[in-house]
Amino acid sequence: MGKVKTRFAPSPTGFLHLGNARTAIFSYLFAKHHGGQLVLRIEDTDRERSKKEFEEAIIEDLKWLGIEWDEGPYRQSERFEIYKKYVDILLEKGYAYRCFCTQEELEAEREKAKKEGRPYRYSGKCRHLSKEEIEKNLKEGKPYTIRFRVPDGREIVFNDLIKGEVRFNVNDFGDFVIVRSDGSPVYNFVVVIDDALMGITHVIRGEDHLSNTPKQILLYEALGFPIPKFAHLPIILGEDRSKLSKRHGAVSVRQYRIDGYLPEALLNFLSLLGWYPKDGKEILSKEELIERFDIEDIHNAPAVFNREKLYWMNGVYIREVLDLEDLTQRVIDYLKQYGENLSPEDQKVAKEILNKPFEYVKEVVSKVRDSFFTLKEFPARTKPFFVEDYTLSPEAEKHIEKVTPEVAKNIAQLFLEKVKGAETFGGEEFKKFAKEVAKELKLKPGMVFKTLRVALTGETQGVGLDLLADIIGKDSVIRRLERFLTLLK
Repeated sequence: MGKVKTRFAPSPTGFLHLGNARTAIFSYLFAKHHGGQLVLRIEDTDRERSKKEFEEAIIEDLKWLGIEWDEGPYRQSERFEIYKKYVDILLEKGYAYRCFCTQEELEAEREKAKKEGRPYRYSGKCRHLSKEEIEKNLKEGKPYTIRFRVPDGREIVFNDLIKGEVRFNVNDFGDFVIVRSDGSPVYNFVVVIDDALMGITHVIRGEDHLSNTPKQILLYEALGFPIPKFAHLPIILGEDRSKLSKRHGAVSVRQYRIDGYLPEALLNFLSLLGWYPKDGKEILSKEELIERFDIEDIHNAPAVFNREKLYWMNGVYIREVLDLEDLTQRVIDYLKQYGENLSPEDQKVAKEILNKPFEYVKEVVSKVRDSFFTLKEFPARTKPFFVEDYTLSPEAEKHIEKVTPEVAKNIAQLFLEKVKGAETFGGEEFKKFAKEVAKELKLKPGMVFKTLRVALTGETQGVGLDLLADIIGKDSVIRRLERFLTLLK
């Protein structure tokens, strides 16, 4: 294969959608697999809907995912003079013409087609206007669009790298607009100019663009540009097999960032939507994805977005892939950036986490990395390691009522005395002292352990108490027991 150059061309009308992110990933992997280049182009010709803040967010999220482009970002809004030059060429050569039809006239044509039960295509009414008629209309200041003159009866055939041979009859769409009445060029026109001038060899995009391809091929031919190869990706479905949308949950990369997903996991997961490596390995680094990626292995069938699998995969990256130092730093960075999106209770924990030394947080991460699947879950899973001034949960209060406050007090008091008298204290001593308390007070060990959990954490379930004692240490255990005894009063 010769030099490969792909592009990713988002419209800045919203946050980066998961479907568009997959297109960006496949375009990137294909280019890098072949030692080629990726161009980033912002398609912002829709002046009303395009927003600078969305452009910035898309660029930021692409960088976060680890997608590196070699050229750009180019902006179509800055290239109007280039497009005008090629519009003039098409007009001059007779491949395009000015259409002075009013909205009312076009609507009447549509209604007629509807009544006759046929698909609408423009009648070509302005196709044959004389030079004098055109000049008269221009002199009168009549608004006009510019249409491409589609050759009659032509069949466009191209080989799609995913779908195979695709055929379109041009009679299905007729002469199409390339410049709106306000002078702004339309998508099908500018995309051809940009792809040609930027030397794009492979256009990888969603299958919703398939019907645009014959129009674009006609424009390539009229302007004498080489036609790139096309690959139209199957759509992504929700688990109910309908098109992925907001009703299936988060659909933007930004929301998954806020929800505490890792970029490596999301990149890995989206890469497997419609493509699967020949060796069947699922947990793949970016470098491994580049090495294995083959566009011929992309399935033509729609891909199903399995949220549970993404959640599982993110957990694998937390448990097994990231090294401890890196994971700890990411927890801290996440809480700094997105802590305000947490629940009030988790925000309180996050504040305590950020006040602790890095090494302490790292030790907690090392002990509990098997118990959380997203960075967002970290505060809730690790609260006992960071919060001493807890409030008793309803379950904890029920437990105290069940064993009676007097018994709970006796357990905590005796255990406190043993901790205070110990030269060293950690997980092993915790288990030893708890068993001694059960024996001396003639109580079941399970009751003693549960009461001590309530005394130290305010909850009836959670992390291993020996693990907790190992990390929080003797002084914190003493403070918590003393506080618990005060609460019982």
